[in-house]
Amino acid sequence: MGKDKAGKYTGQSTGKDSSGKGVSNKRFYPIYGIILLIIAFITYIILQDPEEPVGMIRRFAGTFGYLTIFLAIVTSEYMAKMKKISGLPFMKAHHNLARIAILLILIHPLTFVLQGRGVQIFSPISPTNVFIGLAGRPALYLFLLAAGVALYRKKYKNWREVHYLNYLAFLLVSIHALMLGDDFRLSIMRIFALAMAVTVIAIFIHKRSASGQKKR
Repeated sequence: MGKDKAGKYTGQSTGKDSSGKGVSNKRFYPIYGIILLIIAFITYIILQDPEEPVGMIRRFAGTFGYLTIFLAIVTSEYMAKMKKISGLPFMKAHHNLARIAILLILIHPLTFVLQGRGVQIFSPISPTNVFIGLAGRPALYLFLLAAGVALYRKKYKNWREVHYLNYLAFLLVSIHALMLGDDFRLSIMRIFALAMAVTVIAIFIHKRSASGQKKR
């Protein structure tokens, strides 16, 4: 009898928790919807100006790598909410986004190599072009450095300080997109890039101020 009651109680309790989690996740469905709309809109913009397959891959990889990096940075500001949205531990969800972003931003320059531009495309500085216009090159290495330090964070006491390079790298990528991005010639895409850059700056300021308060 006691066991039955205990089983009943446990079942009811579990049901409530599961239901609560379902309701909690439903609150974030609009966020999923907004992200899907953005993806669909960017896809539509890119497809409006088709070119050869390698060029299309470059544009998709560059633009969506840029967006994925932005989402990875934003999720770092909302750890608890990210866990509710993804159903995964925050760090796992965050790292999955970071891995996808790194893969995409590596594919982006590799397409130039496939088109015969040579491996010099990976040089952080170009002697023949204005540095600021090719800001995507140094940004790539900043992202890789920040990701590598985060991966081995147990070995580095001040790994967070290096990880902040992601914010600088994102701003460099924003400059790169605005100056050289084929799909960022449209006003709406330029506004989108500027809005993301401002958001990332705000997150950085908030994180640094919060970190300063904790130290005090």
